[in-house]
Order: sequence, then C-alpha cells, then structure tokens
Amino acid sequence: LLTTENLRLLNESKGFKKLEKVKSDFITTVAHQLRTPLTRVKWSFQSVISGDAGKISKEQKENLQTGYEANETMVRLINDLLNIDKLEDSYFGYNFESVFLEKIISKTVQNFLFMAKKKKIRVEFYVSQEGMPEVMADLNKIGMVISNLIDNAINYTPEGGKVDVSLEKLGDCVMVKVKDTGIGIPQEDQSKIFTRFFRAKNAVRVKTEGSGLGVYIAKNIIEAHGGKMGVESEEGKGTTFYFTIPFPKE
Repeated sequence: LLTTENLRLLNESKGFKKLEKVKSDFITTVAHQLRTPLTRVKWSFQSVISGDAGKISKEQKENLQTGYEANETMVRLINDLLNIDKLEDSYFGYNFESVFLEKIISKTVQNFLFMAKKKKIRVEFYVSQEGMPEVMADLNKIGMVISNLIDNAINYTPEGGKVDVSLEKLGDCVMVKVKDTGIGIPQEDQSKIFTRFFRAKNAVRVKTEGSGLGVYIAKNIIEAHGGKMGVESEEGKGTTFYFTIPFPKE
C-alpha cells in the first residue's frame, strides 16, 4: 500500500540515489580531467630522469624521482576512482577467455622484482603441480588483482621480509595466495578490509597515501569470475590474501 509514510520513504530513496549519481558523475568528471595532465607530467619526469633532456646531477635525479613517484600515486588513485565508478555502474566490461594463471602470475611477479629488490624483500612463486588446468578469466582484470595484492604485500612488508605467491588446485577450482611477513591487519579491522575506502590503522601509519579501493576492486573482479576472495592475518606477523577461480564446467 502506498501510504503517506511509504511515499515519503520512496521519495527519500529516490533523492538519495540521485545524490549518489551526482556524486559519482562529479568524481568521474574530475578524475578524467586530472588523468590527462598527470600523464603528461609523468612522461616529462621520465624524459628528464632518463637524461633525454640533458645531463642532470645525482641530487637532481633523486628530487625528480620523488616527484615522479608522487605523480604515480595520484595516477593510481585516479585509476582506482574510475574503476570503482565502472564497477558500480556495471560498465566494467569483461573479456573472458581460456588462460593459464601460472603464466599471468609469473609475468606479474617478474614486474615487481625490481621494486622488491630495492626493499631487500624476497619474492617467490610456487606452483603446487605441473599441468595446472586452464580457467576462464579476463587476462587484464586478473592481472590487475594479482598486481594489487603483490604491490600491497611489498609495500607493507619491512626490509628483509618475504612475499610468497602460490598457485594450487583446490577441488573444482584453483586457489591463488599472496602471503607476506609484513605488518599484518589488526583483528578489529579484518572484517572491514574489503570495504570501499577503508584502510587499517597500522597501514595508514606505514604508508600515508592510498585510496583504500584496491582490494575492494579486486574482490569485485574475483566475484565476477565466480570465485571468492578472503584474508587471513595476524598483526605484526603477516597477511595472506587468497582467491579462487572455478574450473570451467563441461
């Protein structure tokens, strides 16, 4: 029945949705406007750092590198905001194909070896058996998930630590784990870790910048693949993020 109270609640609901749409459109517009100039700044930094614009001193190179990394942080934040907008508006198109996860993970791990070496962190990749079956997945989106988890593991692991990435069969699916010896997640924060914009208190202390969107986006991607994502952690001892992707049915 459309009582006066029900009509009031309906109008409030419509108003809330309209406000959410306005907010989402504003974020998308600003993010798009910022991404282009920041990309140009990125290439300018790279050109000077690499010496294309002339010889620079060691001190100048270090200062430019600091600016470059700050710019990269902004670019990542903008990309996260755009991705979250696409996810929530169901525009995050997927291109599923038959892929070997082992190849995707191996390539992604290689991309992070330089970053890990700078922090004296050992990164290793283990496959439980040979001939791991293919799964139906979006190559780019799964690469995004694995990159996010390894990036977090390295960022929140102190120098001299270790990050283990593993791939194994588990029943009718494959399971990927990214395990680190880092700062861990406080018990009271673990239930909120997959929430939009949430960052654990100790993570904010270690790395002040960050959107709190990475694992939220990753979880949505995995669920779109019919899989599940979870986390196990102990503060001060490390964290393991894991996800599953089911084998294709006959």
